[in-house]
Amino acid sequence: MKALLIIAHHSIIPGAFKGFEEVMDRLHHELPGTRVASTSLLDLEKDLRTLLREDVESVALFPYLLLNGQHARNDVPMVMSKLQAEFPNIPITLLPCLGDWSNFTDMVVESVVNAQFTIQNSKLKIENAGAESSTSGAVPAQNLGAVPPADVNNTSLRAADAAKQSLFAMEMNLEGRNVLVVGGGSIALRKVKTLLPTGARIKVVSPQFAPEFAEISSPNCMLVQHPYEPADLMGVFLAFICTDKPAVNAQVSNDARARRILVNNACDYLDGDFIVPARMDFGENIAVTVSTQGRTPALAKKLKQKIQKEWGQELVQLEKNFLDSSTTP
Repeated sequence: MKALLIIAHHSIIPGAFKGFEEVMDRLHHELPGTRVASTSLLDLEKDLRTLLREDVESVALFPYLLLNGQHARNDVPMVMSKLQAEFPNIPITLLPCLGDWSNFTDMVVESVVNAQFTIQNSKLKIENAGAESSTSGAVPAQNLGAVPPADVNNTSLRAADAAKQSLFAMEMNLEGRNVLVVGGGSIALRKVKTLLPTGARIKVVSPQFAPEFAEISSPNCMLVQHPYEPADLMGVFLAFICTDKPAVNAQVSNDARARRILVNNACDYLDGDFIVPARMDFGENIAVTVSTQGRTPALAKKLKQKIQKEWGQELVQLEKNFLDSSTTP
């Protein structure tokens, strides 16, 4: 299997990798026989070494950088040369940086010209609307409000619309899957306890762990006492962010998305790909979940308590009656 490792700048700001994620998605689609992965300049040596230890026949490095400067000319080749010596049987190729591709200049110039044309065209329409209103007695243009090109000022409106969207409810089989939990406090502990019955292989990463973690003796749960690092995501199916450090949370979120790993952020549901509803088990087969789409967790907790108190025994009896009737000849 061939591999393509894309080297990009790192950012801790949520959403910074949106355009980069689109590039990754396209490459995954266009190169079905190639392992497409990403890394940062800081993590290049570690991630490249990990990739070379896997079953790959060759690796191409693509510096996702605009300028052919210090990083592209010296830093990346130095790491490449070092690891080529460690893995002489696996060819490592360095592609030109993004800014040096022959069609990059044409793309930038064409995009900028089109953007300027769009802005000028929008201004012209607004001026024409003002002229028509002054001659026809219509509402003056200044009362109509200017419409910004490409909706650049409508970010808050789009965020509000996204918050109103309904999430897709599903139950997932995690047996044998690798799951990462980042954090060692009470939130991480609760997450681990809900994951244990699923049969998932859980790795919990944190510089420190709450004393209650010592009570977990499952062979499917491994505690790794060190600060989070991108290599912790290697081979992971799902990632859960459970720390109280915004910078760490943002890094895990960005790293996971760059690697096409679904992530749940316990501190910011809008930043995650999915949420985990409150769950209650009754009898042997009944599971009831309560969700407020992640917007009001306190309300979900109250609903859970109400269902457990008022419907718990009734649901257990309902299941018992159903099972008795289905086994009666």
